[in-house]
Amino acid sequence: MNFKTFFYKRLFNCAKLILPALPLLCCSLLSKAQSCPANIDFENGTFSGWTNYTGGVVASGGSNIITLVPSGPMPGRHTMMSSFPGNGLDPYGNFPINCPNGSGHSIQLGNTSGGAEAEGVSYEFTIPANQNEYNLIYHYAVVFQDPNHQQNEQPRMEIEITNVTDNSIINCSSFAFFPFGTPLPGFKLSPNPGGNTPVWYKEWSAVSINLDGKAGKTIRLLFKTSDCTFRRHFGYAYIDVNSECSGRFEGASFCPDDTAVNVIAPYGYQGYTWYNSTFTQVLGTQQALTFQPPPLSSTEVAVVLVPYNGYGCLDTLYTNVVDNLVVTANAGRDTVSCNHSPVQIGAAPTLGVRYRWSPVTGLSNPDIANP
Repeated sequence: MNFKTFFYKRLFNCAKLILPALPLLCCSLLSKAQSCPANIDFENGTFSGWTNYTGGVVASGGSNIITLVPSGPMPGRHTMMSSFPGNGLDPYGNFPINCPNGSGHSIQLGNTSGGAEAEGVSYEFTIPANQNEYNLIYHYAVVFQDPNHQQNEQPRMEIEITNVTDNSIINCSSFAFFPFGTPLPGFKLSPNPGGNTPVWYKEWSAVSINLDGKAGKTIRLLFKTSDCTFRRHFGYAYIDVNSECSGRFEGASFCPDDTAVNVIAPYGYQGYTWYNSTFTQVLGTQQALTFQPPPLSSTEVAVVLVPYNGYGCLDTLYTNVVDNLVVTANAGRDTVSCNHSPVQIGAAPTLGVRYRWSPVTGLSNPDIANP
């Protein structure tokens, strides 16, 4: 199992094991199918498989021109983020720096230094020849200073998804946006700009890439960020890619005695419509679909995702609701400690399980398996 999955299956309470004054509750189990190219999801905590770029940006002839050359990961310009223990909140937007899709790692591209810098990362892969159903979901969040320049002079992010085999851009998943003049909704004015220049941010959003019918094709993901062309104002982005590429997602697992179960669709879309497996019944129109009581195990549901206009592909994803949730909490052996000597409790972490200790008093970290 792997932390990189697009959805939390659900939160649940497991058996409470007691150490002296230290009960353990486990939470949130996640899993996924291993169908994506290696480390396209950053889950080994490195840029392995990705090409890193650095360069610069200029305004010329009414266009914004970003020039990049391969560079390897550059400190402060290509930054790996880790959900455990976490990187906190963005200082301008107060949203989570770590992608809230349940993954272990995401990246920051760019920084707050200005200087007409530009950065990029790309990943190229070939869809298996026998896989005609293929779907990727990537996530982004952006932070831009708004220098009130012309559109071609502003800080920006550009996303380019290319069918390399056919030399064509997948337009519904490729776009550029900047702080002033972009029609993309969802931008907010920062309450903490850190100076006189306004800062705009857009919290984490998801974009799907429908690659059905492209078996055997080579696909390239390219993400670029740049500062303003006058060298004074910055732009940066956070990026993540899902681990599931089959057009299915991990919907929900439940215990036999549960009275309800929630299925959570990808966040960041304008609209959601849930259907039964035959598309003869609408089950809901919100991001979360609630079954109360839970359905028969292995019930399949579908959700139609409607992106914001011009910023993503209309897509349909499928999942099953399964009665298979089993997890055991391990608080470790009872231990006596004298004179406030540190004692490690718990056990080695199990991949795919999240932990929460209560009460948290005196613990080095209440969110790991063995504080």
